[in-house]
Amino acid sequence: TRLLSEINFNLKHGDHMALVGFSGSGKSTLAQCIAQLYKYTGGKILIGQKEVSKLSKEDIAQTVGFVSQTPFIFEGSIDENLQYAVAAKAEKEHADGQPKTLSLDDRIMVLQQTGLFIDVLRFGLNTVLDKNKHKDIMGEILDLRKTFQQDHGEDLAEFIEFYDPNIYLYNSSVAENILFGDPLDDAFNAKNLPQNEIFNEVLAEAALNEQLLDSGIALIDELIKFSDQRSSDEEILELGLIDPDKIDDCKRLCYKVKKKGIQKISSQRRTRILRLMLEFIPQKHQFFDLPKKLENQILEGRKIFKEKTSAAACDAISFCQMSNYLHAQSILTNIFYGKLKEESSAAQEKVNTCIHQLLIQEDFLEDIIEMGMQYSVGTKGDNLSGGQRQKLAIARIFLKNPAVMIMDEATSGL
Repeated sequence: TRLLSEINFNLKHGDHMALVGFSGSGKSTLAQCIAQLYKYTGGKILIGQKEVSKLSKEDIAQTVGFVSQTPFIFEGSIDENLQYAVAAKAEKEHADGQPKTLSLDDRIMVLQQTGLFIDVLRFGLNTVLDKNKHKDIMGEILDLRKTFQQDHGEDLAEFIEFYDPNIYLYNSSVAENILFGDPLDDAFNAKNLPQNEIFNEVLAEAALNEQLLDSGIALIDELIKFSDQRSSDEEILELGLIDPDKIDDCKRLCYKVKKKGIQKISSQRRTRILRLMLEFIPQKHQFFDLPKKLENQILEGRKIFKEKTSAAACDAISFCQMSNYLHAQSILTNIFYGKLKEESSAAQEKVNTCIHQLLIQEDFLEDIIEMGMQYSVGTKGDNLSGGQRQKLAIARIFLKNPAVMIMDEATSGL
């Protein structure tokens, strides 16, 4: 079957041509013949008066840039994928004594040209820093936090729930409210708290244990009602509290508690109830209201926990303080020192605009972009969306700046 027939065209240097046709008409086939990805059995394709079929792979790699509808993204970072665009050219030119360099300005320019800049900035802001490698940067971010609070704290109070030791945080879990900081020791992670000796001492001293268990049973009861009113398991999964398959177990647990009383069920079941209650977030799980009395007891437990942990395990928790960097949190969270009250696009856009202004004002934008470019794209770019993969491939070809640029439906995902 002849796939291509009677195709004739000539392009001069600097010319652009758009090839339009029905699906299956041969557009991609022609593009891949020009790029030496397909062999052609008749006719001629000349680049600079040289037959494509007779050019070496190195010649093609140097001369032609190709972006397909489903581009290949190499495992590694965004930066490594960008650098790959000029790696072969740099090696060849280095042999001639003229090494090809790729400056940060070059990379930032193509990120902006392709619309990948905002994605990379977000990756940078979501970076969790290594406390052993980035001490200097952490100090700079703490300075940004102070400036952010001074310049934008009042304006953004309706969008951000700022960390305050005297206020219950409705966008954080019960466990996070008691700890009021980031666990640096695995023994203080939320899943291990029910077995943590210090934590249990705090619950007893603050008279929290029984209150949390009683509220936990009430939470499970409301969770069962919430489940019975839904035809889909997706909403249950979105809550993050329990797997839909475990609802029947919850019903059995509630039955046993109502029959025997909370004190007479096994320690294993009590731990299950406590663990579920520790994961409860008022703003997220609005089908259940946390008793005001329990909120006040949790705030009291927060103070006791800090005193006990500071005395017995001072390196186990990085407590929330304006002067402390939160090591388990992203750069973004460390800057605005709180949590978004809602996940709406309007709230995020407002906060992002203020953050971007701050980064530019404090000359920290390029540092964040450099961190964002270290984002791991995963195997074949699995950690990126289809549109992000296409933007990265286009940025790569812009950096390569080849004599012949072929884009085969390169923006179909954008």
